[in-house]
Amino acid sequence: MTESKIFLIGVSGPSSSGKSTLARLLRHVLPNSFILHEDDFYKPETEIPVVNGIEDWDCPEAIDFIALRAAIDYIKKNRKLPDNVHYKEDQNSLGTPPVSNEEADEIKKQVLGENSVAENTEFCIVDGFLMFNDDVITKQLDIKFLLRAPYESLKKRREARSGYATIEGFWVDPPGYFENIVWPGYVKAHKHLFVGEDLEGPLAPYAIQQDIRTASAIDSHMKDMLKWALEVVAEKV
Repeated sequence: MTESKIFLIGVSGPSSSGKSTLARLLRHVLPNSFILHEDDFYKPETEIPVVNGIEDWDCPEAIDFIALRAAIDYIKKNRKLPDNVHYKEDQNSLGTPPVSNEEADEIKKQVLGENSVAENTEFCIVDGFLMFNDDVITKQLDIKFLLRAPYESLKKRREARSGYATIEGFWVDPPGYFENIVWPGYVKAHKHLFVGEDLEGPLAPYAIQQDIRTASAIDSHMKDMLKWALEVVAEKV
């Protein structure tokens, strides 16, 4: 009997780039799959850095990377989510899905066929906005997706959200939060992944060496992103 294998799929990108939507679609179409959300590893509110009097939830210092690395390592060894994590990220609404389950199933059929994934293959989709600024986590992942979208699209989507569930309660962005906190923090943490530190340009040699994949078109429709992601999964699996 062939030993079961688990693949860890990292889905990263800036806030509101479609990470969680793609992660949930992959969970739907890939057999034996589950999601680990980086957002479930925020530090307590008392430990969140404060910038100009505003809590900065979008910087590396807000995430407990030690616990996140340990959780990924546990999943690699045990092929299931650890019991000691408080999972609340799925409480956050993503609105109406841009791709229905029926459409996702059809895309899967086109790319993977009916029985192209072995029954003993499992998938953990790791969803988070700060996956590839951490070298340890980057190396822990088997498949690495980096989503992108234009600044104005990201800003519009972020500001349309009602807020986010946190360990202690619910967070609502104050005015100007995206342009003053979210985007500058993302650029600072990810500019090394791109040639000339241009986040809309090609990937830098380091990112290519780590086999980080990004779609050829920035801000592709989610149908196209799902098809692209499944093509990479088929290549790897």
